Amino acid sequence: MIKTYLFSAAGTKENVPLDDWRSQVKDDNALLWVDVRSVTEAEINGLADKFGLHKLPIESCLDTYRRPHLYEFQDHFYVNMTTVSKTNGKSHAMKPSELNLFVGHNYLITVVTEEKSDAVDLALKDYLTNPALGDRGSTHAIYLLAEDLVETYFPIVEQLDEEADRLEDVMLNKADKQSLKKLFKLKRECFNIRRLLGPQRDIFNELARRDFSFIQNENSIYFQDVYNRMIRIFDMMDTIREILSGNLDIYLSTVSNRLNEVMKALTVAATILMTLSFITGFYGMNFTHIPGLRSPYAFHLVVAAMVVIILGMLWRFKKKGWL
Repeated sequence: MIKTYLFSAAGTKENVPLDDWRSQVKDDNALLWVDVRSVTEAEINGLADKFGLHKLPIESCLDTYRRPHLYEFQDHFYVNMTTVSKTNGKSHAMKPSELNLFVGHNYLITVVTEEKSDAVDLALKDYLTNPALGDRGSTHAIYLLAEDLVETYFPIVEQLDEEADRLEDVMLNKADKQSLKKLFKLKRECFNIRRLLGPQRDIFNELARRDFSFIQNENSIYFQDVYNRMIRIFDMMDTIREILSGNLDIYLSTVSNRLNEVMKALTVAATILMTLSFITGFYGMNFTHIPGLRSPYAFHLVVAAMVVIILGMLWRFKKKGWL
């Protein structure tokens, strides 16, 4: 599905014919925006013929996902950006997709493989509200698209940050195997987000630094602002990674302390039982003459002595701080 918009100081024109699109943008202060959703091979090839787009990036528009990259040609350039969305109702399961952009002096073609694109919708809303934005050039529209994309990344990273903080509280109170499983899941999700957004950060940096003939200096500054926001996202993810590493240390320390407590209890029990075993073994020897062996009070005296020994040992362990 293809929709076309012509933005200028005079207003907005929709459904602009593309057969003679150059006549529509004779005014340098106008911007032709071609919005392509659920792109088909026939549609993208038709646009390539009309606008003289290079064939190299056309395949990328039809693929499910490729990492962000930028190609510069004689009269236009191509760049694709990463969009992420949640899948299967899972908290951090990410589905990456592409936002493909063909950018010329006074035209912009946005291509997505799905019917909906929040970033494109938000940027188009700004232009429909203020058509005079068309005089800022095509790269200003890219800036707005990039800004909207970065804003969609923040909630994902912030939710990951909140879960890492909650997990830290849980592990301080009770570190169990379920908490450890969740910790490794969060670490994996953090790694996946970094892997997806790393190339996107590099593309924003390249847009801010590369000197295109049709990019105004002020737009380069805008791209630098977007790049700085990406740096902030990566700083947040570094903090999350440190929190998760700290959570792992908490788990290992808790397990070690718990093991020490168990070993201490078992050692105390073994020491007491060893003493009692000595007494019962001593009086269980097969000798005929053992003092008190024939006494009617021998059993009660031995049991009483064993109780006193147990209490004495427990008191001694408590005094030493072993219990």
